[in-house]
Amino acid sequence: MSTDNAPQFIPKRITPTLEQVAIQTAQKKVVLIDANAGAAKTTTLALRLAEALHRGRAPERMLALVFTEAARVALRQRLLEVGVPLGVVKRLTIDTFDAFAAKVLLQLENMQVAAMRSDEELRPVAWEALEVVSEKYAHRYPLEINTTNGAIAEFLKLQLRTKARLDFQNPDFESNSLDDNLELLGMSRTHYLWLREYEGLRGADTGDIQFRAPFDATYDLVRMLDGDEPLRQQLPAFQIIVADELHDLNEASFRLLTMLIRRGNAFFCGAGDKDQVIYTWSGADHRFLRQRFEQEFPALQRLPLTASYRYGPQLAHAVGVLKNKASVSALSRATHIEVLQYEHAQPQACSAQLIAALEHAHAGTTAILLRDRDQAIRVETALFQSGIAYGLVDMNSYLLSLEVLMLRGMVAIARKDLHAIKSGPRRGEILEALVAFAEIPFTRTELQQAKADVANYPDLLEGFLTNQLAKSQNQDKAALTLAAVDYLRALPPDALAGDALQHIFDLMQLEQTARRIYVDPAQARVVARSLHGFIAVCREAGVALGGFAGWLGEMEDAVTVSTGKAKLVIACIDQIKGLEYNHVILPYLAVDEFPRSKTDPLEEENRFYVAATRARDRLTLLTPQDPAYQSRYIAALQLKQKIVAPKS
Repeated sequence: MSTDNAPQFIPKRITPTLEQVAIQTAQKKVVLIDANAGAAKTTTLALRLAEALHRGRAPERMLALVFTEAARVALRQRLLEVGVPLGVVKRLTIDTFDAFAAKVLLQLENMQVAAMRSDEELRPVAWEALEVVSEKYAHRYPLEINTTNGAIAEFLKLQLRTKARLDFQNPDFESNSLDDNLELLGMSRTHYLWLREYEGLRGADTGDIQFRAPFDATYDLVRMLDGDEPLRQQLPAFQIIVADELHDLNEASFRLLTMLIRRGNAFFCGAGDKDQVIYTWSGADHRFLRQRFEQEFPALQRLPLTASYRYGPQLAHAVGVLKNKASVSALSRATHIEVLQYEHAQPQACSAQLIAALEHAHAGTTAILLRDRDQAIRVETALFQSGIAYGLVDMNSYLLSLEVLMLRGMVAIARKDLHAIKSGPRRGEILEALVAFAEIPFTRTELQQAKADVANYPDLLEGFLTNQLAKSQNQDKAALTLAAVDYLRALPPDALAGDALQHIFDLMQLEQTARRIYVDPAQARVVARSLHGFIAVCREAGVALGGFAGWLGEMEDAVTVSTGKAKLVIACIDQIKGLEYNHVILPYLAVDEFPRSKTDPLEEENRFYVAATRARDRLTLLTPQDPAYQSRYIAALQLKQKIVAPKS
């Protein structure tokens, strides 16, 4: 960049703030933007690129990296909006980390590798790898062989995290014993062996890559370049590099970024908010923004971006107090914050207060943001009972969760009325849920055939399950499952479903089962909470076993899966980063609900910060009346406005 510190590029439509001008014209080789939520990070990076273009840098020597396709499109749009001509924008390299890595690999390998982007494409490979594990190791080790879709999804998530963190690149890894590596990685023997066989099928061990899943290109490229300086010289050399959403950096993407900066001795400007690190499951870590950049580039310059263009001064002040940082609003309009209280001892009180809050909803979109999917049970049920239409963003209704489908299947088998579940695919999903919780070790072919058979011929389910349980290697679990079916079968139609399901929960030891099924202990706890919540809702509704299937079917028919166009949506907080809504409602701000126990306190606080800063016009916080049960975030915001108690 030139030594002249006055901006030479004058943008269209906006007048940059002093903070933005400082970033636009910064002279240091490495500049980090410490940005607040909604503080126009993408626009500011566009100004940085436009300034470099105006000072004579060639577009072909400039690189912009982001983490998602939506972010790539957004940066491209911001460049056009500030006044960079379309022809120039097309000459810039604007890519996700993984897409950029794939292009570099294409040049280095001189071959096209198949891309598998979805779980549906990857599932057959994961199944095959698990079958190899069973064939090679079942006679040597006790293994947990689970071929259900839920188990595969958990595995694919685990392998992504393992590669993002470069766990297998530990210097001691190859010389360690298997048990030492299991302790180092914090995973079961089955998952460790499964991951190694999966990577073997992918060709990662030999370099003869057969396919790449999401993030594999970044992982493969970093492994190829790490420790190979001559090969790193074949990386493209850029003079200007910018990167957005740096709080999502993991080890592999951070190493790639630092290689690129050094390759061209580039000027680098990256934006992130250390308080939005919530994707630790994918390897994201606050240490990249807080420490690692300083270790790699000690002379870097940090510049702030504090003013939000999303929410008003009240919310800006509150989240600034929460995170102990400068936070202001560039807007004159207010973002109203209301705290509605409910009686903690009454299970339905929070959802009732939520329904009351919706009566005063303003124009625009309203989002009910949940800490996790188990909270959807009471929320969805209350909306259904109140006749309020809603959509779901990047999540399924609780009625379609594996654990609830399993209970629905148990009742259907006992009452011999699987016909009451009208959807064939849904009957197949119920079979899969039963297989998962009964821990039947199916092969992939057996499971797929069984699902197809039950989808078409529901009467087959009972005999099929009984036969498979009789052949199961886990006879203790099989006996408990059969005992549960016999118990339900002996009950009259007018028996209360809630009481019956509680007995099933205890008899089948479902909480312990969840801990065996799920890789992530936090998800096992979510499943247990979901089961408890569903049983409680059934009890409160007073539904009998005879009307159980019809009651759930009616509710299921009312659910809409939304792409975001619905006026009222339900979403989990982890799925809505980058989105915003006119009105945000955060329910269940109570002890052990949010923040949750056995979770990283900083990440939980970041999750709350992300949720609260999605609001544009109104933020509604639902918390218990009794301060002893209130989430600590209520006090941490230091709100001064009136707190509203529940209606009598």
